[in-house]
Amino acid sequence: QVQGMMAEYERAKIIERHRRGKRHAARAGVVNVLSGAPYGYRYVAKYAGGGHAWYDIVRDEARLGRQVFDWVGGERQTIGEVCRRLTRAGEVTRTGKTVWDRSMVWGMLKNPAYIGTAAFGKTRQEPLRPRLRAQRGRTLQPRRAVSTVDVPPENWFSIPVPALVDPEVFAAVQAQLQENRRHARQSQRGALYLLQGLVQCQHCGY
Repeated sequence: QVQGMMAEYERAKIIERHRRGKRHAARAGVVNVLSGAPYGYRYVAKYAGGGHAWYDIVRDEARLGRQVFDWVGGERQTIGEVCRRLTRAGEVTRTGKTVWDRSMVWGMLKNPAYIGTAAFGKTRQEPLRPRLRAQRGRTLQPRRAVSTVDVPPENWFSIPVPALVDPEVFAAVQAQLQENRRHARQSQRGALYLLQGLVQCQHCGY
């Protein structure tokens, strides 16, 4: 038991040293701390880049990324309409799909990398927070007792990368996303249940 506790302690120390090292590199604007690149870019790892990582612009993806920003920021379209347009046009996602998911488009529109400042440290892990109910098909207590939480943007580390859209366009998109969210709340329909999350199925646990 003592050996197990010591091993766990050493593992925690290694993880913390690794985390501090990445934070230090992020403060210095080193792209190496980023594990990948969003749609429109190709991540060149430091081993392939002679010791330094960077974002390389993918021309066709960059064209489509700018189009998505123009649709939302200029034409004031919803994410749903953007997905429908991309799907109708037969555009291909990073993973080779022709059906575009709302979460992917939303992630693109919220990513500051497109205006030249990739963000590091957008989330952090904390001890598992109490849950109202188990996720469907999963246990109430997951194997890893941690919760991933969002970090406020003012606490992110900004790393310079090539920009694809102008800051004014990005700001217009953020304003439109807020407007779309407000309209979505106003048009919500359906019943809200008093005991939602307080009762549990004895068969499936949900």
